[in-house]
Amino acid sequence: MTFRPRILIVDDDSALRQLLIEMLDQAGYDAAEQGDVAAFQLVLTSIPRADQNIPQVMLTKPVRMGSLLTAIGQALTEASPPLRIGPWRFDPAARLLAKEDGTVRLTDKEVAILSHLLTAGGVVRRDDLLAQIWGYSPEITTHTLETHIYRLRQKIEADPAQARLLLTEIGGYRLNGEF
Repeated sequence: MTFRPRILIVDDDSALRQLLIEMLDQAGYDAAEQGDVAAFQLVLTSIPRADQNIPQVMLTKPVRMGSLLTAIGQALTEASPPLRIGPWRFDPAARLLAKEDGTVRLTDKEVAILSHLLTAGGVVRRDDLLAQIWGYSPEITTHTLETHIYRLRQKIEADPAQARLLLTEIGGYRLNGEF
């Protein structure tokens, strides 16, 4: 499962739409020029619409990619503020954990694991994580999840051997909300 914010591009210039799709893809977004607006996290448009419930960024010409990427990042951040995991601020869209003394970059799978555990709010079975994040069936024998949990603990725990945030429970994992 890859977390790439989806951006819908609405403009009458097809060449510009294609160029923006390529540029946004290189910047880590999943851009498209058509689809159900509800499937997107942001609309990039030259024609603002008041009837949409998702963030919009105005497309001005000439397009300056640096300014555009800044506006997109800001709109996505405002739309979904970072979540808390113990002392960390978790920003799934940016794939970052941040606290006073620094930041930690996360992989797509690490973001998926943390997002799933946060959403669940309790113990998530190992098989459920494997199915939701990797698409594995319960019959598959793998240590992929355990490896990712180990690496996550190395990044987020003060003492990975004595985990306080990312806990192993009977049959699964959970985030400690009381930390």
